[in-house]
Amino acid sequence: MVKSGWTELNERVVRSDNAAASTFELEGIDTSSLIRFPAGQGAGSVTPVTTWVDLSQVTSVEKTGGEQQFFQWRYVEDRSSRQRQRPTFKNAKVITLTLDYDPALAWYEALREADAVKDPVVLRARLPNGDALYYLVYPSFDADPSMTLDQNMQNTATFSMTSDFTRYAPLP
Repeated sequence: MVKSGWTELNERVVRSDNAAASTFELEGIDTSSLIRFPAGQGAGSVTPVTTWVDLSQVTSVEKTGGEQQFFQWRYVEDRSSRQRQRPTFKNAKVITLTLDYDPALAWYEALREADAVKDPVVLRARLPNGDALYYLVYPSFDADPSMTLDQNMQNTATFSMTSDFTRYAPLP
């Protein structure tokens, strides 16, 4: 996870590349735009991910949010009464997982702990082709299983995204 003075890079999950004793590059991150990444303002720190807990028995994945919002206005003197609009911000994004309830699995206690601590964690989604998507998220976990007739008991885990995701191919 990267902490940076550059808001587009801050709180992103990135993989290191070309690592040496005291330096490394951020794989796949292009900071050449001086408009988006002003010189001298990107200093920060990195925190490595040291432990992974796989989430199994996932029966549903839903992503919501990200909708573009707009500022709209009209000018009094504009006889056409034409309204104008400009994009402002995008709504926060959330990933919601439904998992079959099993308190014996490692993810159950890991999600309970993450929910209690309320610190951001890295969520990794492995794709069938071997690529992985990485998200920095604030987790929320409902440890109480749902109980619906003729269905498995289930838990819901909600992950509030802090920044854009990063996609990487598997390492060679």
